[in-house]
Amino acid sequence: MKKMSTRILCLVTVLLFALSLVLIIGTDTDWGKIEVTRMTLTTADGDEISALLYKPDSATPETPAPCVLYCHGGNDMLEQGSSYAVELARRGYVVVSWDYSNCARSDIATGTSETANDPISGAPTMGGETVWNTVKLYNFVDHSKIITSGHSMGGQYSMSLAIKHQQEVFLQVNLGMNFYGKADNHQHDFHIANILGDSDESTLARSNNNVATVFQAEQLRRIFAGDYDSPADQVPAIVLGERVTAIGTDGKEYHRTAYMPDSCHAYYLVDDQAIQTFVYAITSEVGLGLDEGVKSWADADKISLVWKIKDIGFIVMLAATVCAMFTMASFLFSTEAFSKLVLKPQPAVACKKGSWQWWVALAALVILPVALYRPGILASRSFFGINVSKLWLIGGTNNSYISWQWMVSIGMLVLFLLYHFVWGRKHGGNARTYGFVTSDNGGFHIGYVCMSFLFGLFTVGCGYLVFSLISSYTQQGMHIATFMFNTIKPNRTLCVVMYFLFQIPYFLTSSLAMKSVGVGEGDDSAKGTLKTVVLGTLINLGALFILWLVFILMVNEGNTVSSVNYFKNDRMYIYTIAILPLAIGMTIANALNIFMSKKTHSIWPGLFTALLWGSWMIISCGGMTKYIY
Repeated sequence: MKKMSTRILCLVTVLLFALSLVLIIGTDTDWGKIEVTRMTLTTADGDEISALLYKPDSATPETPAPCVLYCHGGNDMLEQGSSYAVELARRGYVVVSWDYSNCARSDIATGTSETANDPISGAPTMGGETVWNTVKLYNFVDHSKIITSGHSMGGQYSMSLAIKHQQEVFLQVNLGMNFYGKADNHQHDFHIANILGDSDESTLARSNNNVATVFQAEQLRRIFAGDYDSPADQVPAIVLGERVTAIGTDGKEYHRTAYMPDSCHAYYLVDDQAIQTFVYAITSEVGLGLDEGVKSWADADKISLVWKIKDIGFIVMLAATVCAMFTMASFLFSTEAFSKLVLKPQPAVACKKGSWQWWVALAALVILPVALYRPGILASRSFFGINVSKLWLIGGTNNSYISWQWMVSIGMLVLFLLYHFVWGRKHGGNARTYGFVTSDNGGFHIGYVCMSFLFGLFTVGCGYLVFSLISSYTQQGMHIATFMFNTIKPNRTLCVVMYFLFQIPYFLTSSLAMKSVGVGEGDDSAKGTLKTVVLGTLINLGALFILWLVFILMVNEGNTVSSVNYFKNDRMYIYTIAILPLAIGMTIANALNIFMSKKTHSIWPGLFTALLWGSWMIISCGGMTKYIY
């Protein structure tokens, strides 16, 4: 029966593997009409810049095509712009997106060729100049129709690139960013489109919940009017969706347009209107690929889209990875070597279900992760007064996840100790019943711990192999909403070790605290195990997910952030957005942890499996600050 279950899991993994390839590659290539190529470029300083090229069959030396250069947002990866690339490429555009310097598969900059602030724009290009130099060599690109674009911080970097290459850039498109260089720069000799969502949480926080007012900033109005001399109150206001003409410093006419679709800043609950606006902003200006019947932005809802098919492919890709890990775990348990990890069940010592102790423990388990989210996230620089900034090898939100885990670990440890002394110790609670047992005869055996580590390594390694195979065929990682995942570049190896160690407190204390309500005990059948995994995940992350859901509803339905100080202050609107990728990754980690612990009646196999998965999840992409200490 167990062999049959493993075979079924293996078959499901293979099917998911194949389906993900079909969906991702099929959508990317427009079912064979577009060539997709992963490129490793080299900056003037010798640093690698990872990029992805979409080249339609229609782009040839005889019929060169317009080219879009797309830069992702802060602490992200090039796959973030996947939906935009897919839609433009199938409309005949060459698209090049890149991991900007220090992020994902691009190197940390060792020189200043890409990171020094441009004297005119006041911002760096972060790999954009290297991409530019490459694109200028392509004979299948129409060099009179080069479009620079970027999301959030990427909009800043791409704007810097556009300002640096005046007269050669045709159009600059800002997504979720209203940066236009230094205020004293009066030269923008290219077309401009600025797109800010009406529920852009970052802009809502800075505009007192009125995104439209951001379009009336003096610098932007002057750029749109081409008027840098009149008093500010005499410069015309910007009308959303209205294309205006400004005279550049070269005497030529340039279009300016502002759009405000129904979308948030991260474009991660990406809706059709956000994509349609981006596509319309480019196709209407270039004159290529505009859908039939679309005569103005008001008709943008008629623009046909296929990007969701690829997103489904990304979801299937993740499902194949997770299924592969459970398949490997099931197989290992059937082998002679790893079957020894399965020990005899220990006596249940959880608080009696329904007792006041049980309810208190359950409430604490649910409340602690969300109650400590803000204090933990904001402690990434100073943890209880201790400067921890030098510990981090990666940048951005990922370190905040770790400091949150540390804060929750303290709460979980306190909860476990209270449970132990109030209930557990009186009912036989000890190292054996809490899962530290390494044999049926008692005692501590380092060999068992080593085998548990190997078990976790083989289990997560199998998932990594499946993911790597899919990634090698698709030539990219995975980006679902704000959840991003990639293979690990070798120069991030030390990160794996450090962030493995950093996460031990969380997975250890949370496993112990869950003992108080009996998670991991009871029915060992497949149905019982699944029930335990689901229950344990809901307890660990349910309240945190509800916080995220409340925020999303508040932003998307109420178009408000700044009215609630919890979200407005300390950039919590960004950290609350980050709950989604945290919840996805930690749900998988907790499921692995609970499943292995319940199967083996020991804390060790699940602990190591969750730690290895968590390390891969946290360090595979995003920004880097240093490779070694």
